[in-house]
Amino acid sequence: MRKLLFILFIVWGFYSCKEGKRILLDGMERIPVVMSTITKDAHSFLEKIEIIPLETNDSSFIHRIDKCLYCEELNMFAFYTSEQYVFTFNGDGKFIANSIAKKGGGAHEYRMVLDIQFNPYLNGIDLLNPYGDIYTYSFDFEYKTKRKANLEFPIANFLPLDSCRYVFTHPFLYTDQEVIFSDIDKNSLSNSRYDGTILSGFTADKECFYKIGGEYYFVPEGINYNIYQIDTIHKELVPIIYLDFGDNEIDESRLPGFGTGKRVENGKERLNINKKFDERLCYIRDSEEIFPVIRLLSNEFIYLLIKKGSKGTYHYIYNRSKKEGFLIKHDKPHFVFPYFAISDNILFAVCQPTELFEYVDRNFLSDSEIEKLEKVKEDDNPVILKFFLKR
Repeated sequence: MRKLLFILFIVWGFYSCKEGKRILLDGMERIPVVMSTITKDAHSFLEKIEIIPLETNDSSFIHRIDKCLYCEELNMFAFYTSEQYVFTFNGDGKFIANSIAKKGGGAHEYRMVLDIQFNPYLNGIDLLNPYGDIYTYSFDFEYKTKRKANLEFPIANFLPLDSCRYVFTHPFLYTDQEVIFSDIDKNSLSNSRYDGTILSGFTADKECFYKIGGEYYFVPEGINYNIYQIDTIHKELVPIIYLDFGDNEIDESRLPGFGTGKRVENGKERLNINKKFDERLCYIRDSEEIFPVIRLLSNEFIYLLIKKGSKGTYHYIYNRSKKEGFLIKHDKPHFVFPYFAISDNILFAVCQPTELFEYVDRNFLSDSEIEKLEKVKEDDNPVILKFFLKR
């Protein structure tokens, strides 16, 4: 009964309307995303830039990065490549190890990796395959353990909640907006629904689960204006942030097709859902709609990468304590990099050496940072950029 009342309360809170405006749940933070005024002076929101050249040697050189991770708790970076190798570096860019020798068919080796996550509870890094097998290695890729989560469908994303509990998502086609809580030791599963997805999967986000301090958060994949806190005790998702795009918010009732999947009994039904999903996908992709494609959050800031149809891309930075937002046009020399993490007031991006001199504004670099910049060679590893936002 408690869970039913909770779900009904969420539905009422999200979709009750008064004079056309959404009524938020008590305690839910509203982030106004104002698209009318572009900030042209970067000094109004940016304090400085620091660079972290990743160590370059025969063992550390990275090709074709698919995913970047930063763990604030461990002050460590991990990079997952299209060859399904993982490389680890410390917070200063010093190379730790790679997983190349662990990819294979032997004992303690993995064949396929779908996703990776730092696991501070086991003091290592988790490698997940599509079948629910989780290989845990040390940061220098010594084998620790292998465990299995017996889930209903293939897996999309995951995050460890402690040494034995995880949270997962399935690809959108199999379920309608569900997160799965799994206790591997107890072999138990619990599903939790969420709402508000207008189109699943239409996003540039590489992550949907975040750990900030001692709390966990969920950012739904695709077009969704809500951010949730993960209640690990009751295994529920609690909406805590609403991204308010005002008149620019997409009205789902006017869209064709489907935006999410559904639990169905046969492949024919699933094929029809996929057809309806493609119908909506094509419509939004060819429209002039405005929506966020990357959403990063810390206790201090919200960062959004926003797409505006074929007319351009924008960045939006919101200071949560000052309740002040900045809209930046996606153009050099500022904010042209793929951002992959935010920690406190620091945005992290990865940049190829050939792009550094063209795109990095030296006005925000100290003399020591310029010295590091000038030592980077074109055939070196990528460079991590740290953008310090003004508090």
